[in-house]
Amino acid sequence: MRSFIDEAGVPPAVIVGLSGGADSLALALTVIDVASRAGIEVVTLTVDHGLRAGSAHEARRVADLAASLGARALVETVRVDGRGGPEASARDARLAALRSLALREGAPVLLGHTMDDQAETVLLRLARGSGPSSLRAIAP
Repeated sequence: MRSFIDEAGVPPAVIVGLSGGADSLALALTVIDVASRAGIEVVTLTVDHGLRAGSAHEARRVADLAASLGARALVETVRVDGRGGPEASARDARLAALRSLALREGAPVLLGHTMDDQAETVLLRLARGSGPSSLRAIAP
């Protein structure tokens, strides 16, 4: 975060994609801590894909936790249309929601990923037949 600020300047806000998993919660907590000291607003976005019963309640609980830590916590419900399979469609809907919020806020988006996420991305790309480009995993 400090490197980003040194390189890009102080943004008006930063957006954290917050699923409620350990990776995104750790990222949100760290960003809230560092950004608040730098006077930068932190906005979290929890996306409700609506794919499970109770998902809206779960998303609200995650957002309430982020708000209690000092973030402006938003929940957005998206439509998952199934194109490309449920995982790809959910990912596309989630990224579109984050991109839209970033444009509205004029702020960068931060996402937390674990090494397992990186490995999964490589394997999914290889299974799709993406060839050598599969080996690059998740872009920074």
